[in-house]
Amino acid sequence: MAVNYLLILGIGHVLGDFYLQNERIARNKEEKYKGVLLHAVEYYIALLLVTLPVFSADMVLAATYAAIAHLLIDTAKYLLLLKKKVKYSCAVFVIDQGAHIISILAMAYIMECWNFSIGHVKFIVSISDTFHFDAETIGRWMLSILLIHIPANIFIQKFLSEYRPKTDSEIIKADNKAGRKIGTVERLIMLIFLSKDQFAALGFVLTAKSIARYDKIAKDEKFAEYYLLGTLVSTLYVIICRMLILL
Repeated sequence: MAVNYLLILGIGHVLGDFYLQNERIARNKEEKYKGVLLHAVEYYIALLLVTLPVFSADMVLAATYAAIAHLLIDTAKYLLLLKKKVKYSCAVFVIDQGAHIISILAMAYIMECWNFSIGHVKFIVSISDTFHFDAETIGRWMLSILLIHIPANIFIQKFLSEYRPKTDSEIIKADNKAGRKIGTVERLIMLIFLSKDQFAALGFVLTAKSIARYDKIAKDEKFAEYYLLGTLVSTLYVIICRMLILL
């Protein structure tokens, strides 16, 4: 049961913190406390939407607690940034998300200890019985796919920012836009291969990606290092998702 709690809260967190939060909201969070409050509201809405298929009073209460915990963490980050105790960086991003993950784990533990009930909408149960699919497996895949798209792109971009070669800004902007889409497809393919234990097939994905960039890799040593680091981080990200979520 604890796994189900984690999946529900995890999917709600990723949707609320990455997919429903646009760049304007993210900037406002750093500049004005009103932005933090607005984000907390949309985060709460995301949690409530995720709990709809398993609606119950206990799940609404859990979503409320999780949203309050999220607000407290974001408030602490806002105050630290405001007082210039820290500068927004990859390290701050990782610590921030780590704190949110810890709060989700704690919330799931409390839900398990207090035996929070999970309701089931009848048509969801009917569809599950008709097609014989496992709701937990679907939840694991949903969370994994959500994580390897926007969250992965943001993390990798922030991690690689200090290693990025200094070239034409417009080229960088275009490369980043295309690179994010390529990275998402690449990670999705790798995740599918890993889920089927087709480890050797990963070489095919990495080779195809390298061929497309071969000319630039061969001519620019700094770009080659930047490219290799990004590829390794992206691959490691997928492996961790596979090990921790899909199991």
